[in-house]
Amino acid sequence: MLHHHARTLLATAIAAGLFASPALAATDGEQQGLEEVKQFTLTHNARLIDQATELLDAVETYANVIAEHDGDYAAAWEAEGDTLAATIHEIRQVWLATSNEYETIEGIVAGIPETAKYDLILDAGNPGSATEDVAEYDLTLPDGSVLERPGNLFHGITEPMFWGAEPEHVMLDADLDGNGTITRGEVLFDANLALGAAQAIDHWSRELEKDMSAWAPNRDDAFTAVVTMTPTVGDYFGEWKESQFINGEIGAFVARSRLVDVQGIMGGCRKMYFEAISPVVAQGDAALDTSIRNGFEDLLGLVEETYQREQAGERFTAEEADALGNDAQDIADRIVAMVLQAAAKNDVTIRG
Repeated sequence: MLHHHARTLLATAIAAGLFASPALAATDGEQQGLEEVKQFTLTHNARLIDQATELLDAVETYANVIAEHDGDYAAAWEAEGDTLAATIHEIRQVWLATSNEYETIEGIVAGIPETAKYDLILDAGNPGSATEDVAEYDLTLPDGSVLERPGNLFHGITEPMFWGAEPEHVMLDADLDGNGTITRGEVLFDANLALGAAQAIDHWSRELEKDMSAWAPNRDDAFTAVVTMTPTVGDYFGEWKESQFINGEIGAFVARSRLVDVQGIMGGCRKMYFEAISPVVAQGDAALDTSIRNGFEDLLGLVEETYQREQAGERFTAEEADALGNDAQDIADRIVAMVLQAAAKNDVTIRG
C-alpha cells in the first residue's frame, strides 16, 4: 500500500546517475517474456472483471431487498433475513475471489507507470486527506451523492464495510449465522455505499484492462516494476502486524490474513523478473541472475512459510511480526540492489 521505501531507493539510484541511457533492443527471449507477463496480467484482469461483475450482481441483490423495504433495514431483516444473510455470505465470498485476482497482478500493475493509478484506486490508495499516494477519483453513489477522494475501493471501502469493521457503515446488527448470538461483524451494511463501490470496482477493473491492453511491454518498465514493488514487502508485513490477525483489533484487512496478498504481490514481482528480466541479466552475468532468482525464492519462501504457520494455528506476537517483516525487507533490499546493478549494466532507465 505504501511505497516510501521504494521511492527512497529510486531517488538514491537516480541521484547516483545510474540510469541515463536508453534501453537496448530486446532479445528474443526477453521479448517473449515481456509478452508472457502482459498476457498473464490480461488473463487475470479478465478474471477480475468477471468476478467484479459477480460482486456487483450480489450487491445489487442486497440493495434491492433493502430498497423494497424503503431503506428500513430492520423491516428488511425481519421480513427477509434469510435472503439477506445468504446474500451477505455470497458478497463476502465473491469479494475474496475478486480481490484475489487483483492481488495476483498488483505487483505488475502497480509497478508500471501507465497503470499504477489503478492500484491506488482499486487497492492501495489513500483518501484525499492524506499527503501522498492518494487515489485520484471521486465515488458517485446511486443516490447521487459524491464522495471526493474516498480512498481505495478494496481495502479502504468495501472490505471493512462488508465485514462490519466500520461503525459508520453499519445499519443494523444482525444474527447472520442464526445461532442466537450476534458477534463482531454480523451486520447489515450501507446498501447505497456498497452498490456505488461495487459499481466502481467493476468500472475501474475495465478501465485497467484498456490501459493494460495498450501497454507496450519494454525493458525499462519491467525493471521499474520490480525495483518499485519488491521493496514494499516490509510495508505489507507492517499492515499484517497492525491487523486483527496479530493484535486482535478489528480494522483494515479483516477478511483474511494480509499474508495472502503479500504472496500475490511478490509473486507478480517474481514473475516479472523471471520472465522478462532474467533473460537480459543472464546473458551478461549469469551469476548475478542466479543470485537474484535465489533471492526471490527466499523471499517467497519466507512469506509462504509464515502464512502456513499462521494457517496451522500459530499466533504471532507483534515483535515476531516485526522480526519477520525485517527479514523479508532485508531480502527484498538485497534483490533490489542486485536488480539496480543489472539495470546499470544494461542501460536501463528506471522510470519515476
